[in-house]
Amino acid sequence: MAEDLVNIRLSRYANEVAEQLVASKYFDYTSTVAKFALAYALKNHFDEINPATFQVPDAGGSNYNIGSFDSDGQLALLLKTLYPETTTPYTYARSLMVFGLNKLGERISREGLHSISSFL
Repeated sequence: MAEDLVNIRLSRYANEVAEQLVASKYFDYTSTVAKFALAYALKNHFDEINPATFQVPDAGGSNYNIGSFDSDGQLALLLKTLYPETTTPYTYARSLMVFGLNKLGERISREGLHSISSFL
């Protein structure tokens, strides 16, 4: 069985997108933006990403302990339900967060920063 992450480190670009959304006052913390990005990826890009094979381009962004994302284990349970083959739900979570932040960043670059509800 593969060993799962105990910390989630965002990529440099994903972290920049998260910081931009915090600076816009839509979120208080980059960790909250990362969770939003995971949900965004699942809702809007589920068929585009395989979290098992997604390559995070670098580890130049913020680093978070798993407890700050999933203190009650519900995130791991959700990801194991959506991806029953996984034994590494937090590796999947990192992939989905970075992918979602990348997609949000592309959309912001293309359309500008509108209300958060526009991403839903």
